[in-house]
Order: sequence, then structure tokens, then C-alpha cells
Amino acid sequence: MLHERLAMSDWSVLRLPGRPGKHTITLAFALLFIVCAPADLLLLRRGQDEAAWGVMIVGMVCAIAVAYAAIGVEARRYARMLEAERLHAEAFQYASTSIWVEDWSEVGRTIFELRREGADPYARILNDADLVHRLYESVRILDVNDATVALLGAANRPALVGRLKDVVPASAHTFDAWLMALTRGDHTFRAESRVRHCDGTVRDCLVTASLPQEEAGFSRLLVSILDVTDYKADQARLARAERDAAKVSRLLTVGILTASIAHEVNNPLAATITNAEAALRWLDRRDPDTGEAVAAIEGAVAAARRARDVVDRTRRLVTRSTLDTQPLDVHATLDAAVALVARDLGEAHVDLGVAVAPGTARVQADPVRIQQVLINLLQNAIRAMRPGAGPRRIMLQASPHAEGVCIAVRDNGVGMAPEMRDRLFEPFSTTRPDGMGMGLAVCKACVETHGGRLWVEDTSSEPGTAVLFTLPKADQG
Repeated sequence: MLHERLAMSDWSVLRLPGRPGKHTITLAFALLFIVCAPADLLLLRRGQDEAAWGVMIVGMVCAIAVAYAAIGVEARRYARMLEAERLHAEAFQYASTSIWVEDWSEVGRTIFELRREGADPYARILNDADLVHRLYESVRILDVNDATVALLGAANRPALVGRLKDVVPASAHTFDAWLMALTRGDHTFRAESRVRHCDGTVRDCLVTASLPQEEAGFSRLLVSILDVTDYKADQARLARAERDAAKVSRLLTVGILTASIAHEVNNPLAATITNAEAALRWLDRRDPDTGEAVAAIEGAVAAARRARDVVDRTRRLVTRSTLDTQPLDVHATLDAAVALVARDLGEAHVDLGVAVAPGTARVQADPVRIQQVLINLLQNAIRAMRPGAGPRRIMLQASPHAEGVCIAVRDNGVGMAPEMRDRLFEPFSTTRPDGMGMGLAVCKACVETHGGRLWVEDTSSEPGTAVLFTLPKADQG
């Protein structure tokens, strides 16, 4: 391999098996040349001119041989250096990953000057908007490879050389993140970004770079950009397939449960009807037999109670009878729910903001159930967004309330009709053609089990929907 050959001695590479190495021969010529010089002088003093001339000729031959060997060594070293540069250029040029060579010298000089002054570069730079702007304008793109030209759809490589702010205007959104990593002294930078092709399409990309630790390294920063659009699309399709499979499984479970309930309840209902009809017949006779009528009615009551018991057992089967409540930090609870719907937010291109008002207390709640309520409400808000509309935004807010803590999920989606709001929390009531109409009913039951309320707030003055619910405060102490 090339790096192994470069690590070996110049002559050992050319040494032939079973023969003296060239470095040995060269050493012999050098020693012979050293010996020839004093020998020639000695022979001249003794007057042996012919012998002196012969020794001088031998010395000259040795000198020429040594010089030739030295030139050969340097020539081979130079050839190997050119080969290494050629391989490096080919690796850069023909790599399938987009590679950028960028000059961040001004950024590096500023960071190291602040460190030499004993200042904190992280605090000084990021708190000075003018300095950040000046540093951003100083970054230059020195070179890119062909993969970069293809990624951006540029005309050629020179079209992508110049100031970073001119070539990639969107880089202003991520420059602060770069500065934070560099001023902290991070060894690597890794972030997701979106790159716009010249035809207007947007590609999802993973940006990585090995960050310099010395000031000199800032003059040549290598940045790699990997197009992960297709990969993320495959992952999204897989996630959708998993969700569809889970939905089918839930539907099958509901179907089985419904069939089971119908089977269990059908007999007592049939008995109730039979007894009721018998009681009517006993009472409808010319001489009503009240005794038989009472017995029939008692049978109907007993059958109805059996049906009620079946429903109660089923309810206890599918819902936990007790809550595992504990004091929960509201902000952490909201963040955990947001993390679980992050993929859905990204696929729908929805921005989500989280705001917890000062003074909001901890809540006493079952973390699993409350997390499911939040996920359900957030997913409903995501699905309510207008396709192809302007900015899509959801606000997840928490604030103190007379009943404890109020949590609100507000979206700027399509909203809902007033008549729909009245029966929104009824089972099997839905505004979506593919919805089951159970999510909000389950959310309402879950919140009420905690002692809270869930309702829809009137947003007729602005588009969208706001769903709010309350939870009790945790005991202080």
C-alpha cells in the first residue's frame, strides 16, 4: 500500500532479494570517495603522478555515483509525493459526498486572541451581534468537489467559490451553531440542515466537520455534507407502515372486543326483552295475573343487571382502575411529549413552541396517561394543518389556573364548525374521514380521572383550534 511504501526506507523499497542493497553500494562508493581524496594527495607528494591520476578518476566516479544515487532518492520521493497528491485530489474530487474547503482564518484568529487575553470566546463572541456578523462575512469557500456542484445544481465549481454568505445565504441560520462549537473547542461538528437546489427543491442534509484545535487549522476547514433526503423518506415510509400496522392491529382488537361484548350482552338483553314482553302479556289479560307479571319484571331486572355487570367487567379490563400519580415537572413532561412527536412535526413541516409561564407548579398526575393525552392532542393539531398553506405553528402552553395548572394546545389549522364542538368528545365522533373518533373521548376520560377538565376554547376570532385541560397541583413539601 502507498502509506506503507512511504514509511519504508528509500533504498529498502528497491532492494533485490539475494543481492546487496543499493544503500549498501552507495555507502561503499561514499567511503571509497572519502578514502580516495587523502590517497590522491599522498601519491602526489610522493611524485607518483600516474597513480594519483588513477585514484582521482576512481574518486570522481565514486562522487558521480553518490550524486546519482542522491538525485534518484529525491526524484523518487518527489514522485511519491506527487502520487499521494494525485490520490488525494481524486479522493476529494470524485467522492460521492459533498466536500467543501473553507477558510475560517478570521474566526480562528479572533478566538485565539480572546483566549490569550484570558477572556471567554463563547461569551464574548455570541453576545456581540456586530462581531458575529463581521466573522460571518469573513468566511470564504476555497473549493468544492463535483458532488457539491450536483447537490446544489450549480453551473460549475467556480460558481461556488467565494464568500459563504454570498454562495449559501441560508448558512446564516446555522452560523451561530458553528461559532458555539468552535468557541467551546469541540472536536467535531454535526448538524442537520436543508439545502436548496437551483430548481427550488429542498434536500435534507447531514453536515459534519472535524474542527481545528490550533489556529493554523482554521485556514483550511473541510466540511462534508451528506444528502439524507432519500434515507429519511425511506425511514418515514417505514414509520408510516408501522403506524398503519399498529392501526390495523388496534382495529382488529376493537373488532374482537366488540364481538365479545356483543356476545356477552346479547343473552341478558334477550332475557330482558322476553321477560318484559311476558309481563305485558300477564298484565294485558282480562284478569291480570300480577304475580306472574311481577316475576317476569324481576327476571327482566336480573337480566339487565347481568348486562350491566358485563359492561363493568369490560371497562375494568381495558382501563386501569387506579392511577399511578406522582409529582411531575410540567416543563419536562411537555418536552418528553414533544420529543415523541418530533418525527410527525418534521414530516408535516410544523413549527412547535413550548411556553411554561413563571410560577407554574408541578402537577400530580400519572406520567404515562398524561403523556398519551399530550401526544394525542399534538397529533390532532398536526393533522389539522392546512395543506399547502403558510407557516404552520403549534403552541404548547402551561400556566397557573384556579384548578391547578392549565395546559393548552393551540394550532393555526382549519379549525372546526361550532356544531361539531358540541359533540367533539363523544365516542366515534370525528372530523377526519380516516379517524375512529375515540382519541378525544379517551383524553377527556383520562383527564377527568385525574380530577381535571378538558374543553375546546372558542377561537372564532382567528383560525385554528385550542384544546385545554387542567390538572391538580402536586402537594407542596
